[in-house]
Amino acid sequence: MAVWEFTVLVWIGSAIAGLLGSLTGLGGGVVLVPLLTLFFKVDIRYAIGASLVSVIATSSGAAAAYVKEGISNIRIGMFLEIATTLGAVLGAFLAAKVSTSAIATIFGAVLLYSAYLSARVRVRLASLCSVRGRSPGCLASAQAR
Repeated sequence: MAVWEFTVLVWIGSAIAGLLGSLTGLGGGVVLVPLLTLFFKVDIRYAIGASLVSVIATSSGAAAAYVKEGISNIRIGMFLEIATTLGAVLGAFLAAKVSTSAIATIFGAVLLYSAYLSARVRVRLASLCSVRGRSPGCLASAQAR
């Protein structure tokens, strides 16, 4: 694959990752890391590092939009910054010590657990709507809350 092809494909994947990350709050790394490791055969440590750098821009842009719309809580966000920064430093330290296969296993497990939680919430909302005898639109309005 030529360098320009690689660049264009990674750029398209990154744009999709940014879109999904800002919509779901999961972060673009959920898309970028598998894209880089599975499709482009990039070492997972490099993929995670590249994802973290790109997520800074994605998160900043999305956060600015959420703050502007008044749908974010600055106090909670600032409180979470402390813990997530400490966790990030510890994670970066451990990433240098742990094998790439262990990192890939942990990453996969976290993705599967996130998917499970997302599906579980949707099923719970759907059953709640059906118990109350509401229309299918109930699910969309319940999720917006």
